[in-house]
Amino acid sequence: MELQSDFSKKCIADALISLMKKKDFDKITNKNITDAAGFSHITIYRNFKNKNEIVAYYLKNIFNEWKANWKDNENIGYQIFSFFQENREIIDLLYKANLQYLLIDNILAVHDYKKEDPDVIAYSKVTVAYLIFGWCDEWYKRGMKNTPEEMAQYFKKLH
Repeated sequence: MELQSDFSKKCIADALISLMKKKDFDKITNKNITDAAGFSHITIYRNFKNKNEIVAYYLKNIFNEWKANWKDNENIGYQIFSFFQENREIIDLLYKANLQYLLIDNILAVHDYKKEDPDVIAYSKVTVAYLIFGWCDEWYKRGMKNTPEEMAQYFKKLH
């Protein structure tokens, strides 16, 4: 049953992302999503609370894929800027729908943030995650003119 649920979730998430390429996020209905995914309308309610949760699920999957290919010897800034560049189409969709804040949870996950972390550890991880997001956000808003390598060099100068 879990595999079927995972399959349904992935299909629903892919359908929503596909619809976001053609239509404003606010105008996409649950029925649009399930029709595009080829499922009954009830399937969406079994798996997600709302559209934001669907997008969060999609992001979690692409971040997990990216993290599986993580290179321990490579600069974290470079890897995150590269992720933004490689996923520019998704990043564009997030900004267009004003959902870019969903990236923060995934950047926190990259830093292995847990609510039960001791205070000082939690604050440190959150500080780094928001710093990275702030840099990515500004880089995006400036048109991502600099390469990930250049951004990583700027970022490295902070240390």
